[in-house]
Amino acid sequence: MSYLREDEKEIAKVCESQSGPFHILALDGGGARGIYSAQVLSGLEQTLGTPVGKCFDLIAGASTGSIIAGAAAIGVPMTEIVQLFEKEAPRVFQKKWPGSVHVRSKYSRHRLEEVIRNCVSNLTLGEVSNPLMIMASNISTGEVHVFKSRYLKDLGEPYVRDGDVPLSDAILASCAAPTYFDPVTVGSSLLADGGLWANNPSIMALTEAVSKFGRSLEDVHVFSIGTGHSSNLYSQSRHWGLLTGWGREKLVSYFLDLQSQASTNMAKLLLADRYLRLDPEIGAWNLDDIEHLDNLRALADRDFAQRNQAILNRLGMPTSDRIQGP
Repeated sequence: MSYLREDEKEIAKVCESQSGPFHILALDGGGARGIYSAQVLSGLEQTLGTPVGKCFDLIAGASTGSIIAGAAAIGVPMTEIVQLFEKEAPRVFQKKWPGSVHVRSKYSRHRLEEVIRNCVSNLTLGEVSNPLMIMASNISTGEVHVFKSRYLKDLGEPYVRDGDVPLSDAILASCAAPTYFDPVTVGSSLLADGGLWANNPSIMALTEAVSKFGRSLEDVHVFSIGTGHSSNLYSQSRHWGLLTGWGREKLVSYFLDLQSQASTNMAKLLLADRYLRLDPEIGAWNLDDIEHLDNLRALADRDFAQRNQAILNRLGMPTSDRIQGP
């Protein structure tokens, strides 16, 4: 179900525009570290007094970012998503088969599936009116896979693949990080984590804005939120095996961080100051390090307090003109 009410439409108009700047929200993957993104957006919602999903023309998410993106697109309050991470992350990242890490995924996909379905109910992508992109990877064909809400149909483009796909299935597939969760079958496709190729979906969303929405680069503004990066992930080691020097979980985080950095660099080159990114420096925290949830919330509050003026300016809402909550 959608949390948007009829009486919010007039307020939301401040954030909507059929012309002029085209605003994109791009949300990185990062497992339990996604609480950082949710907390930043919760602060933005409280500042604006309106659902964050109404302030963007396109929302894109990968992996844990797809949970937040999907929730924002259907109007779930971001405070609820913060609470979801706090309550459910310890349950989702509960070891499934101790001692069997060599032959099975580290965690049960069923716990994650239950959390996602409770969050976004039984909506299909064809029922999601806000433009939404969810990144996944087709591991049976070796191809990228992007789920899209019905905006293609609204734009007069062919929309034949995703209309009947449950939003929860698309998000679950995007979250299926290798070695952490089993892949997901959606239709005839075997899918895994979208972060493998688009952990920071900024460039993919920018391409969509230009190619499908017909916007020029000069119109596009991107607000990109990471889930933290480490500046001391690796040090010299005598043995560089998968479980020794490279470290199994650490290697997955390294791949995701590299893709995020590459996407960030390209977006900055193309958009200059129209690209705004929040991505705190953290320790070598893996996707399932749930002991850092409070630290990530504190980092999000700090970064939003320091950058809220820049964020509001990107949305065309200077502080003096912003909407106040009730």
